[in-house]
Amino acid sequence: MVRVEGGTTVLRAGRVPLGPPGSRRAHGAETGAARPWTFHGRDWRPVRVRVSPFEIDRTEVTRAQYRAFLEATGYRPPFVDEAWAGDGGEWGRFNWEGTRYPEGTGDHPVVLVSWYDAAEYCAWAGKRLPTEAEWQLAALGDRPWPWGADWRPGALNHGIARPPFTDPSDGWATTSPVASYPPGAHGLYDAFGNAWEFTADFRVDDPARLQGRREGGLIVDPRNPGPGLYVAVRGGSYFFDFTVGSGGERNQFLPEIRRKTSGFRCAR
Repeated sequence: MVRVEGGTTVLRAGRVPLGPPGSRRAHGAETGAARPWTFHGRDWRPVRVRVSPFEIDRTEVTRAQYRAFLEATGYRPPFVDEAWAGDGGEWGRFNWEGTRYPEGTGDHPVVLVSWYDAAEYCAWAGKRLPTEAEWQLAALGDRPWPWGADWRPGALNHGIARPPFTDPSDGWATTSPVASYPPGAHGLYDAFGNAWEFTADFRVDDPARLQGRREGGLIVDPRNPGPGLYVAVRGGSYFFDFTVGSGGERNQFLPEIRRKTSGFRCAR
């Protein structure tokens, strides 16, 4: 784990129209407070937050690590009773056979887990899921991208915005071993790309709903523990095209759904 000494950040609100990747216009709205964000038809003006010190895993939880959890607890393995998850076809195989993950993927991030599964693993490990604000501060600092100011297609495992949506040209058709790419802000690997990452928070479209102490224009340690319909996920995946706009890597998933693109890392 890596310790993040806390700090302030502008919590992202969602996808915004951006300029060409790599241009200054492409990222100005994501790091400043001059323009409103728009998400699902609502204006979310940038909300400044302060986060207390915390620790967060450098990598996404791997399948080998998750296997240790299954063997110790008897918890249900990653499995979806659908052809795409287990037939070894176009997308490969994602289903486990008991505590056995697909061969050769022990150092890949565990996917095909729900938000509840992720929370159970973190609790077993003596940790927890990071709040969305913690995740963003650790992943980005004050940068628009984990590695800096400009888009670098070779810095992450990403997808494309047309079928088949994965991009084997980056070296991987689906997930890649964790830490296959250089670390970003605060030494985190794969904060963008590889697998979407669950946070502890349920998704909110109105910052007034965030829980946390108000100090002037800041929300201190914001969180939204629910109840709610969707949980907040961050970071994109091997199935996501970041050239559409890095702000779009803030997404929402149903907490009970297991996806071939969803993973997590733990905090404390």
